[in-house]
Amino acid sequence: MDNTNKEKSDGFVNGDAVPSEEIKSPFLIGVAGGTASGKSTVCKKIMEQLGQAEMDHTQRQVVSISQDSFYRELTPAEKLKAQKSKFNFDHPDAFNEELMYETLQSILKGHKVKIPSYDYRTNSLDFENMLVIYPADVVLFEGILVFYFPKIRDLFHMKLFVDTDSDTRLARRVPRDINERGRDLDAVLTQYMTFVKPAFEEFCSPTKKFADVIIPRGADNTVAIDLIVQHIRDFLNNRSYLGSTTNMALYMNMDLCGNVGDGAVGADAASGSGNGTYNAIRRFSTLCKELTMKGNVFFETNKNLPHH
Repeated sequence: MDNTNKEKSDGFVNGDAVPSEEIKSPFLIGVAGGTASGKSTVCKKIMEQLGQAEMDHTQRQVVSISQDSFYRELTPAEKLKAQKSKFNFDHPDAFNEELMYETLQSILKGHKVKIPSYDYRTNSLDFENMLVIYPADVVLFEGILVFYFPKIRDLFHMKLFVDTDSDTRLARRVPRDINERGRDLDAVLTQYMTFVKPAFEEFCSPTKKFADVIIPRGADNTVAIDLIVQHIRDFLNNRSYLGSTTNMALYMNMDLCGNVGDGAVGADAASGSGNGTYNAIRRFSTLCKELTMKGNVFFETNKNLPHH
C-alpha cells in the first residue's frame, strides 16, 4: 500500500501519530566526520546510486538530513561574535541537543517532521523555508558531532565515520567558505586554527571509536560506498518483500527498540557486537573486518575486490 502522499503530521517536531498499519520505522544511519571530510558527498552518492536523488521528496525511500539544521539560535552577542568569526560552531554547545533528539525520535516513530534550513552566510536558522521530512525506509543523518551526544548516538542502527586527513579537509573548507559562504581567507584560516581544528581533536575525532564502519578518503572511496549501497539495497528489498514493520523486526531478529552495540570495525578497532545488533550489520561488519585483516587499511582500494 502506497501512503506516501498522505499527510502524516504537521507539527514542528511531533505531529499526529501515523496509523499502526502505515508506520515506517526507518533504518537510521549516522554519518559523522570532521569538517569538509565528505560526509554530505558520501550521503549524496549513496542517494544517487539508489536512484533517490532526483525522486520527488514525498516518494523517497531514503532521505538525508544535516545536523546543521539543529544549530541553536544565537543570542545578539553571539551573532556579533559570529560575524567576526569568533564564535565556535564546532563545539557541542552550539547545537540544540534536545530538538535533535526529539526530531529523530519522531522520525523513528514514523512521523512527518519539519526542520529549518540553515543559512551559512547569516549564521542563522531559516524558519521560512522549512524542510519537510516524510516517513522513509532509510534515514541518513550527517554532521560533525552526530555521535557525540550519547542518547542521540544510541538511536542509530548503523554508524559511519568519514575519515579524511586534515590537510585535505582544510584544502576543501577554504574555497567552500569563501565561494559559498561569503567569508574572506583570513577569517576562514583564523576560525579554523582557533576553533575548528581544536574542536575536531577534542569532540569529533574521539567519536570515531563508536563507528561500525570507518570510511577513509570519503566519497573517493568507491569500494566503501558500493558496499554500503548494497547493504541498504538489500534492506529495502527485504522490507518490500516482507511488508510491515512487525515482519521487519522478525527479519532483523530483534526488537525494533533494541540498542545497537558499540563494537566498531575499522582499521584500528576490534569487532564487537552487543545484544540487539541487526544480523545484517553483523554480516556487513564481518566482511569489513575481513577486508581490514587482508589489507591492514580499512576499505582501502583493493584491485582484487569486485566493484558492484
